[in-house]
Amino acid sequence: MNFLKTKGMTYQLYINGIWKNAHDGTTYDVINPATEEIIFNTAYGNAKDAKEAIEAAADALPKWKKTNAFERAKYLKAIALLMREHASDFATITTQESGKPYTESNGEWLVSADIFEWFAEEAKRTYGMVIPASRNDKRMSIIWQPMGVVGMITAWNFPIWNLARPWAAALAAGCTIVAKPSEFTPISAVLLTQLIEKAGIPNGVVNLVNGDAPSIGDAMLLDKRVRKIHFVGSTRVGKLLMDKASVTNTKLSLELGGNAPIIVFDDVDVEKIATDAASKI
Repeated sequence: MNFLKTKGMTYQLYINGIWKNAHDGTTYDVINPATEEIIFNTAYGNAKDAKEAIEAAADALPKWKKTNAFERAKYLKAIALLMREHASDFATITTQESGKPYTESNGEWLVSADIFEWFAEEAKRTYGMVIPASRNDKRMSIIWQPMGVVGMITAWNFPIWNLARPWAAALAAGCTIVAKPSEFTPISAVLLTQLIEKAGIPNGVVNLVNGDAPSIGDAMLLDKRVRKIHFVGSTRVGKLLMDKASVTNTKLSLELGGNAPIIVFDDVDVEKIATDAASKI
């Protein structure tokens, strides 16, 4: 498997265990924000591709949700191991498409591997509860079940960490995934998906659709088989998702509008503050 393709190569969508072009054949360029150089090209999917991915995820759900939690944990641990093995190489790609320092990119891959390993253990601890009843002839209990297909739309600023948190959690719980990463940093998601494929997760469990955010998001919201959408991004888009989810009763988890400003006054050591601002993981 060729993880690190050369410039000029076109990365594809991943649907039902197959790497494929977008339905309409559209592609787009990925830009290095530091140099404004075109570094990669990738398929640009839309609602048609998202619907195909949702179909694949829905078909894969019955078998995946019945997969023993210990077996799901083995997959997640295998992914974590592969992430650590390839972190130093993949961090170069993450830096090229996001503009963050290499040290941060490398650390992000390693921390994200820890997330997959942590959820591998949590998969085996989805304990239910027994609730005291008001009658002796009744017994009340809670048994946790997979929610279903989960749609995921994530931001560019942490291209792997933003993926690892919801992907690992959903897979550990027995849910299947349709993921749309940021159009600014799609290749990090492609690399993670390649590792997931190498780990042997069944076809259709993880689906990756790079492309047009509005049409892909609408396809997720309008399909009743997508039981939840996880979104990391702007408050403006979060409000749009909430409005549309109110019609379909789709559950949401939203991380919106975070900012971390740095104010530099006249009396500071500019070189020192620049070093402090670019913290190392």
